[in-house]
Order: sequence, then structure tokens, then C-alpha cells
Amino acid sequence: MTSKNRDLFISLYNKSSMFKGRKNEIKGLARLSTLVNSSLDIMDVLNNAMKYVEELMDAEASSIFEVDYDRNELFFRLARGKEGNKARQTRLSMGEGIAGQVAVEGKPLLVQDVYRNKHFARRIDKHTGFKTRSIICVPIKHKGRLIGVLEVLNKRCGPFNEEDLGILTVVSNQVGIAMENARLYQRLQEKFTLTADELKKTQQKLIQSERLADLGRLSQGVAHEVRNRITCIGGFARRLRQKFSAEDPACKYVDIILKETGRLEKVVLDVEAYSNLRKPMFREVNLEKLIKKAVEGWLQSRPDPGIQVHLDLPDGEITFPGDNSLLSLALANLFENARVAMREGGRLSISAQPKGREIIITVADTGSGIAQEDIPHIFDPFFSSKPQASGLGLTTVHRIVTEHNGDITVKSTPRQGTEFKIHLPIFPDDMQMSELEGSQTQ
Repeated sequence: MTSKNRDLFISLYNKSSMFKGRKNEIKGLARLSTLVNSSLDIMDVLNNAMKYVEELMDAEASSIFEVDYDRNELFFRLARGKEGNKARQTRLSMGEGIAGQVAVEGKPLLVQDVYRNKHFARRIDKHTGFKTRSIICVPIKHKGRLIGVLEVLNKRCGPFNEEDLGILTVVSNQVGIAMENARLYQRLQEKFTLTADELKKTQQKLIQSERLADLGRLSQGVAHEVRNRITCIGGFARRLRQKFSAEDPACKYVDIILKETGRLEKVVLDVEAYSNLRKPMFREVNLEKLIKKAVEGWLQSRPDPGIQVHLDLPDGEITFPGDNSLLSLALANLFENARVAMREGGRLSISAQPKGREIIITVADTGSGIAQEDIPHIFDPFFSSKPQASGLGLTTVHRIVTEHNGDITVKSTPRQGTEFKIHLPIFPDDMQMSELEGSQTQ
């Protein structure tokens, strides 16, 4: 065989071997996809998938971390290999260890010698007795959001390489889908296993929603009829007032009529505004801009130098699906509620932070507070402890938050202040997708 033919043979052999390797890799990934989609039991799925990955890479162990956004930590969803049970007892803070670093940066990391890496968390090896030598670690994301970290430890047949990294990246995508599907399945199961207390609460919410819907239908007709008559009474009273001098005893009675007529006109306007409240049109809402514009608009319409406003807003751009104008209206009503409670001045604190899968907006004042016996009724239509109020401000807030698939809670202490917390879903899959998708196409 000539030198030229030998080189050609070697080239063809290498290409053939590469093709066979790729073919086996594709078969392996296809097999992995089958394993990942074979069950809705998430632990079976993850265990089978990582067992297969270990065999594919000839590795000693593997782990899957999940993000606990409430505690800003990573916890072991799965820990395979020797001393895996002990590993599951530990947690990593975000940024701690190689897995924590990958979680923070959102990028894969290949470490051939962990003891030369400053991020390596030795305490886990110390706790478990397992000796880690090398790690390949990738983030697990779903729809661009970090949900966990996947790592494989100690390759037996040599160092981890870029091909291993590519395989593990594909694996992480499959695992991310499986974890999200399992989460949705679990939520579905929970909906079917509501306790009697939860069912009662749900029933009460439905009854309240029906009451509010009935109010909207009824008030629209009533407001129209009442408005015409109130306008007529007010007009005649003003004419009558012009015919009396300030010293005339009848003048004070006309003033009472005008005052009460004005109050009724305000109530009618509030009822009409409530009954004409439209359904939310979901768009991307910037959290910081929403709060700042709502505060600015309220201060311009209701200047009150005796109230100090304190804002605590998140760093960076936080967005979520919602109706900007309706949420601004809800916030303005809460600000106005606080202003009325702080007639002698005080502090209005407004904070907004993402937490887990939701946005939490807090509006707290140092005003007169709410009596404990009144708290269960504050969102009811026309309920108000203030004689000049229509009792629809907080009802409007409750309706807007509910139609955003959110929740609102209140804590209050008389003569110390009141705190409202609005909880809104931050991710579209926690909402009515058809509504969101429909709004995006408009």
C-alpha cells in the first residue's frame, strides 16, 4: 500500500469512526428523550435519565439541583451515586459551589480539577464522604427561566470534553421540560385534591364574584336613573340658593341639600365607573415604571405635603403580563385609601419585589388603621367606615387584582396603620394563556 493510499485509508477510517460515533450519540439522545417522556413521576424520570447519562459518559455520579426562589438557594432534587442520600440533606446558596456559580451566571462550566477551582464547595464532600475530582455542570432552563442545575461527576475513562458538554446541554433541555411538565401535572393534581376548607374558600370567592357581577349589571341601570334625578335636584337647589341671602334661615337647608346632592353625584359616578370597568388587556408591564407612574399621577392629582412617600423598588428590569392602566387604577385607589387614613400626615411606603413565581406589591401607611371586625368586609361593595366614601374603591382594587389571577391581602392595626399586599403571577403559564396570546396579536 502506497503512502498516499495509506493516508486516504486512515482518513476514511477516521471519518467512518466519527460517523459511527455521531450515530451512536444520536441513538443515545433519542433513547434519553424516550426515557424523559416515559412517565409523569418526576423522580422516576430524572433517575432513569441521569442513570443513562452516567452510562453514556462513564461517570461515577450525577446530581440535579432545583432553585428555591423563596430562600434563594439550590436544593438537591436528585443525587445519584455513592453517598447520594447524604448529599440530599444539604443546600447551596446561590453563587456557592460550582453549581451555585452556574446558577448565577447561567452558563455551563467544565472543571477538570475541582480543587483548583475557587468556587468548589468542599463542605458537601466533607459531609458525604464522597470525593469529587471533576465536574461538568450546566443550567436547566425552561422558556428562558432558570429552574435548576444539572451536574455529572468524575468521568472514569479520561477528562470531560466539549462533546460531553454538548450532550449534557441537550440533556438539560429535556430535563427542564420534564420538570416543568411534572410541576404542571402536580398543580393539576392539587386542584383535584382540594381540602374541604379550600373548597369552601373557593366557593366563597365564586359567590363574591357573582355578587360583583350582579352589582355591575344592576348598578349600570340604577346609576343612569339616579344620575338624571340627582342632576335635576342639584340644579334646582343651586337656583334656589341664589334666591336666598346668606342671613336667611332657609339657606342652611339648601346648603345641606347641595352637599348631599354632591355626595350622591360622586357615588353615582363611582358606580358607573365600576360598572364600566373593562376586562384586562394583557401586555408586558415594567414593574418599576408602573409603580413610579402610578405614584406620580396620584401625587399630581392629590398633593398632600403632610405625607412622605417612600419607594423600595427592585434593581434591573422586571416585567410581567398585565394591564398597565387597570393596575395603575388599583394602586391609585390604595394610595387614596392611605391618604384618607392619614389626614394629619404620615408615611406611605410602597415596595415591589419578584418572589418565586409572583410579583408582590406592598402598600403600607401609618394612618388610622381598620377595625378588626371590618377587615372581612372591606372589599364588599358599598362598605365603608368613612361617611364621604362610596365604598367602591377597594372593591375595584379587588376586582382588578382578581381578574389578573392575583390575590390581595390586608393587615391592619387601629391607630398604627394598614398594609395591603398584592400578589400577581409573573409568568404567563400561571395565567389564562388564551387571553395573553390574544392581547399580543392585537
